[in-house]
Amino acid sequence: MMLPFYKKVAYGMGRFGSSFLLTLTGLTSFYIYGNFFKLDWLLAGLALATSYVVIGLTHWLTGYWSDRVETRWGRRKPFVAVGAPGLAVTGFLLFVPNWFLDLTNPNLGLLLFFYYLTTLCTFKFFYAFLLTAFQAWLPEITDEDERPFVSSMQNTANWIANGLGVVVSFLTTLLFYEDPEPPGLKSFGVIFILAFSVLTVVFFLPSIIWIREKPDIVVPRRSLRQETAIVLANHNYVGWMFAVGFLSFTFSAITAQIVGVTRDVLLLNSLPLLLPPALSLLISIMLFLFVWIKVIRSIGKKRSMTMSMIVLALLLPMTVILQSLTAIVPNVIVGVVYFIPLAACMAVYYLMSYIVPADIAQVDEIETGQSRSGIYTGFIGVPLNFFQAVSAVILGVMMDYSKPWALIWWGPIFAPALIVAVIILRYIDIDPDFKTLWARKTGA
Repeated sequence: MMLPFYKKVAYGMGRFGSSFLLTLTGLTSFYIYGNFFKLDWLLAGLALATSYVVIGLTHWLTGYWSDRVETRWGRRKPFVAVGAPGLAVTGFLLFVPNWFLDLTNPNLGLLLFFYYLTTLCTFKFFYAFLLTAFQAWLPEITDEDERPFVSSMQNTANWIANGLGVVVSFLTTLLFYEDPEPPGLKSFGVIFILAFSVLTVVFFLPSIIWIREKPDIVVPRRSLRQETAIVLANHNYVGWMFAVGFLSFTFSAITAQIVGVTRDVLLLNSLPLLLPPALSLLISIMLFLFVWIKVIRSIGKKRSMTMSMIVLALLLPMTVILQSLTAIVPNVIVGVVYFIPLAACMAVYYLMSYIVPADIAQVDEIETGQSRSGIYTGFIGVPLNFFQAVSAVILGVMMDYSKPWALIWWGPIFAPALIVAVIILRYIDIDPDFKTLWARKTGA
């Protein structure tokens, strides 16, 4: 099976809007609700933690049901068609609580918490509902020889979106009114968020219209418990699951704190100061996407991840000295020099977070003759988001105790989890030899 080029483009571009919205909300919502909307930091952390539980359970259940459901449109497409508009609507509502609540009234703090909790959790629900099925499509619409190309196209669109999301996240605080104005988005900010919410749906439309999975897919008929037991018996999958769990524990802290570090530690709080580090971060993301592709082809996924996570574990404790460095080096330069290697190290994980589960699912399909890419893609969200939920609660407690202290000391507190992930990676195989597997399957 070979997808025509236009279908490869259609599938590859799909994640642009959703990745942008997820990056934007991941980097800004915790900080915006605590800093601009004056929500108690501990409550903001609890809302964020609950949203991780929601997205984890949704990944798991959507993976299972998208494996089993059979419709005239295929197994995965209905989830994409429903999830894209749901994600767009809830992503927009997350940024406009002032449309429904008087944020100048301190007595409405609990209502603001429930608004943040509801919109963030429904946003995460639709994201998992949409993306679990969309990612589970990959091994069912491509052969292993064309999958790297399709995946690289997907990652290109994804990283452009992530890069743009990071840049906009750095500038997001400029889109909001500050004291003494009532809190809320400026009119330009409303138009901007609304435009990207609409684009989320637009970029999924080509896949909804054109893509269909292979006609010979064998649908598993086992129960959720049986299917989960099967994937948990896969040594490489379980190892990968815990490795990315520890990685996500740290990565979620990075995404939640990066805007606060930029604004309150490095004091990059105006457009001229924000643009250089934001653009350098974007360039770093795009450049290292292709650098890591070449490195992975040369030394493999495991060694690439190990190397990048060790470097990242060394970088994070430097948050303690960033503010001191600005006394002797301009804060813009400190931001540029720190954020470029940070983005480079994180890039390799995001690149392989799609490829590795798809490879594991493909190995399972070759060995068993059954496609269960949905449960492989989905169940990993349960432990991954559990780790992120714990991370969010810890951040909430730290920020509630002392915001200045937390913005400086979070780096060394969260860095050790990366070393645990590196140790786990040593004992699993994430570089399968498909030629050998197919030869063994066919008896060649």
